[in-house]
Amino acid sequence: MRLLVDAHCHLYEYSADQIERLLAKMPDLVIVAVSDDYESSVRTLELARRFKRIIPCAGLHPWEVGKRSNFEDEVSRIVELVERGEVRCVGEVGLDTKFVAETIEVQRAAFRSLLEGLRGSEGLLLNVHAAGTWEEVLSALQGFRGVAIIHWYTGPLHLLTAIRDSGFYISVNPAIKVQKKHQEVVRYAPLDILLTESDGPYQYRGLNLSPELIPEAIKVAAEVKGVSPEEVAEAVAANFERIARLLDLDAVAP
Repeated sequence: MRLLVDAHCHLYEYSADQIERLLAKMPDLVIVAVSDDYESSVRTLELARRFKRIIPCAGLHPWEVGKRSNFEDEVSRIVELVERGEVRCVGEVGLDTKFVAETIEVQRAAFRSLLEGLRGSEGLLLNVHAAGTWEEVLSALQGFRGVAIIHWYTGPLHLLTAIRDSGFYISVNPAIKVQKKHQEVVRYAPLDILLTESDGPYQYRGLNLSPELIPEAIKVAAEVKGVSPEEVAEAVAANFERIARLLDLDAVAP
């Protein structure tokens, strides 16, 4: 059975009943479950222990950094989860000048602190938010000893080569159906760096983004690229399986 991949989902926002129904409905789905802070990271870990085919991530979302008087405590606790071997994925993390530009300096300090804390760890998956900061984030990740997924990529086309050369990936969202910039990126992106994501649960221009829309995202991406949906689905599955092998991730088998 070919894997169906949701490489970026805020699963902790769903109820256990919703998750159980989702996984029963989509038995070939693997979810990379991101978190927004330490509290949601703990919830994500609990869900990964309860359900199969979930890869948990501990993170500190750039939107959350500015809400804290001391982000270092959050960063330290996330790094501790990594050091104890409880997570192999860190995310959602990164920088954002598009939606929360007013906190960019503290975001930068938190992101630097997190990357420094992870410096001694190898074989990690980083799930990255980089709205408006694509080049800065990619530069900050040089030397990172792991794999990065740059989620919902709508950045400059010329960075796609650097992303590929770094061994990193971008994820395509169901928003490709209505977002022209996303369509442009997918049109030019090589298939061997492409993953799918939902970013669910999130409302975007009339779309209720959720893992159920991953097949639709594959279909639209195929139309944009002028290839078959099967070719896109196979490439995404192969890309994710490559990540899983490199990082020795569990939960990839349906």
